[in-house]
Amino acid sequence: MSKKVEGELSAMLDGAQRAGSLLVPETERVRAALRRRMGAGGIVSPERGMYARASWWEGLRPDARALAIMRGLQRLHPGWVFCGVSAALAHGADVSWGLLEKTHVAAPRSSWSVRSDRIAWHAVDCAEDRPVVRSSVRVTPLPRTTLDCMRSLSFREGMVVADHAVAHASGGREELVSYLQARAGRCHGVDRALGTLAWADARAESGGESIARAVMIEQGFMLPDLQAWVPDPLRPGRWFRVDFVWVRADGRVIVGECDGKRKLLDSGLSGGRSVRQVLVDQREREGLITAYDVSVVRFTFEEAACVSELVRKLDLYGVPRLGSPLASTGEAPSIDWPALLRR
Repeated sequence: MSKKVEGELSAMLDGAQRAGSLLVPETERVRAALRRRMGAGGIVSPERGMYARASWWEGLRPDARALAIMRGLQRLHPGWVFCGVSAALAHGADVSWGLLEKTHVAAPRSSWSVRSDRIAWHAVDCAEDRPVVRSSVRVTPLPRTTLDCMRSLSFREGMVVADHAVAHASGGREELVSYLQARAGRCHGVDRALGTLAWADARAESGGESIARAVMIEQGFMLPDLQAWVPDPLRPGRWFRVDFVWVRADGRVIVGECDGKRKLLDSGLSGGRSVRQVLVDQREREGLITAYDVSVVRFTFEEAACVSELVRKLDLYGVPRLGSPLASTGEAPSIDWPALLRR
């Protein structure tokens, strides 16, 4: 391969990477050059007609890969509108990676132009819900995306999208409820979607937290306060947040923390810290929390998804079930943190 062609390919691959997209060659000459390089192991083709550097592709998380595929498909098919979990991902929802194996496209049946095991077609008429551009691709608007996800996903997975939607819809929960109610009777699954939306909480910061809370709801646990502020016992005026806090009727406080890969790898949640520094900070913070007379239950996204493991931990640490004399009801009471310091 000549240096000129090598330079052209490198520039095109660089541009695609900066856009977070697979490269879609515009000429047969470029496609042929990329196919030749595949044999040497430097180039991969995750989807037909689209290419990327193997080193870049292999370093991407599943959600970033799904978006890269969507952006490449959008270039190949400018008229496509992505829907369901694909649209939720583009809107910024922290959907479970296991749901991203297929790319969901909304279109009338007459325009299902591509047959692929990876493409999931949905007979959705987008005339009523005009597409919007999110993450550089055309998707169904957030209310429609939320409806499609909540009526097709499990309660737990639907809660991830519902929490994100109430936090980011321009009109909040009221906008979403009005949208769903307007489609009752002419769109299946509205009642199910409204049922999930009723439990949504804009304070959830990750998909793992949303799924864990959905498990708590399903299993009848007393619901916690979310993203509660705890004063640093060593440094007056400094605070840190914890994912969950339960205050039982007997006054006992239980702190819950949901750990997962996203907290370690997402720069938005880690504040740009390295994985090692995040882990060190987590350990230091937990040590400070235990200075208070509280219990700290940590669980992972995997344990929440397994359900039984999370239930066993919540029971072990004394989180009460609804109906128990220890279960508080109503709004979470304020906590006198200084009074809880171990003496």
